[in-house]
Amino acid sequence: MANDLVLTEAPSLDSAEQRARELGDLVERARAGDAAAFEEIIRRHERRVLSMAVQMGLGREDAQDAGQEIFLRVFRYLAGFQAGKNFEVWLWKIAVNVVYDFLRRRRDRGEISWETLQEGTVETLSAESTIHLQVENADLCARLLRQMGSLSKQERMVFVLREMQDLDTGQVARAMGISTITVRRHAASARQKLRRLLQGILDRNS
Repeated sequence: MANDLVLTEAPSLDSAEQRARELGDLVERARAGDAAAFEEIIRRHERRVLSMAVQMGLGREDAQDAGQEIFLRVFRYLAGFQAGKNFEVWLWKIAVNVVYDFLRRRRDRGEISWETLQEGTVETLSAESTIHLQVENADLCARLLRQMGSLSKQERMVFVLREMQDLDTGQVARAMGISTITVRRHAASARQKLRRLLQGILDRNS
């Protein structure tokens, strides 16, 4: 599996710093009531937030509803955002909580169980849904996404945030409200499970 997964190169320090400065300016303007600045924040983050929701198992309609709820909460609580904090981690923390809420509601209504969560969602994933994880073999990519249903909820969230959304271990820990040690444990477990499952599929088809 390791030979089939190709992670995109990390952005240069200069470009990352420039984007951070631009985002910081947008956040301050949005906090001051600049509607155009808030719309730009949404434009910069909406695709990744929606793709995370789908990668976690929500269908396209539920993912859209979750996305609206996420940015509604961002708008509602933006005045309380502390200057100097990492805005994107703060946004991801809101996104994680909202997606968990949507998964819980669907489960409580009897619409899904975690074990069958992946059914029907792989087909809704567009080529854009996996932004930072590139898989050279498209068939293997589809198999990977199907097998993600075998992961626990936290394992799947860690895998999605780290491998598909390109957050580092510390960012994932803060977004999920868990320790970095727990993030690493879930990441290792997810990789091991997926590697074993995919290898079994490849062996059967060889």
